[in-house]
Amino acid sequence: MNAYLKYNLFLLAFSMLLHQNPIVCAWSHNIQSKFSNIFMKQKEETIDKKIALKPHGTLSIENMQGNILIKTDWKQNSIILKATKQMRKKGKFENITIQINEQPKKNKVIVQTSFKDKKTKGTVHYELIIPKNIKMNLKTLYGSIKIKNVTGATYAKTEKGNIKIFDTKGPIIAESDNGNIEIGRTQGNIKAKARYGNIFITDSTKCIHGETTSGNIIVSCKNLHSLGKIALYAQKGNIDLCVPTTTNADLHARTKKGKLISDHYIKIKPQTVKLNRQTWDRFKREVTGTLGTGEALIKMSANIGNIKISKPMG
Repeated sequence: MNAYLKYNLFLLAFSMLLHQNPIVCAWSHNIQSKFSNIFMKQKEETIDKKIALKPHGTLSIENMQGNILIKTDWKQNSIILKATKQMRKKGKFENITIQINEQPKKNKVIVQTSFKDKKTKGTVHYELIIPKNIKMNLKTLYGSIKIKNVTGATYAKTEKGNIKIFDTKGPIIAESDNGNIEIGRTQGNIKAKARYGNIFITDSTKCIHGETTSGNIIVSCKNLHSLGKIALYAQKGNIDLCVPTTTNADLHARTKKGKLISDHYIKIKPQTVKLNRQTWDRFKREVTGTLGTGEALIKMSANIGNIKISKPMG
């Protein structure tokens, strides 16, 4: 039995003791902290580097295990990069390589993380301060991505981790295989895809495409342009769309196993039907009509889940 497994078994037994003996609770955190240091002690190595990058350049990061954090409190034509390697006490930092490929002619910087072999265990966390108008291409296998206050186009992808993007102006593509996606206060088009996770989009002003395999989609749209489009698809999960009462859009919404509810008045397109049980069941799950005068387009589809169209509160 390895040390990591022994540590987890100890915590399980210890937590059961805590629930039975309240006197022990007072010093429980100190005990857990000491045992954590014994079994899980890590060491760190930090790399700091300033990299030249002109306006409207491109930054690409390909990480293996670890988070990516982007900040923009910077007005110079350069990037401040901080990379923190974390490993177990017996690990060797040289087994994790960080390659920085500067391409001045293409106005591009590529940062890549590589592990010596499959036996190498560790993480690399990136923190970057960049100019606002940089185009970003960010990828990590196991880790989260956080971005705030940028104006360039953004592509963010993680296999296992959450993505948070706020206060942006450029178009966004965000993909998470196992994790949630949160996007707020953005002025660009959004494409968000989560396989196992939820999608939260708030205060959007442009086109939205949201798609989940297993997870809910919650969208709040401030304004939908006459040429705008909202497309939301959930295989297994609910869809909740909040749009202003002034919204003018053609509406197509359908759920296979669920209910469809709307706080807005919908002008149903004329159709010839029999008033039987099958027709009433279909009306509960499918609607084709218009909000206001039409113009824009809203399409929503849920295989197993409910669909709700709501109004802003207040």
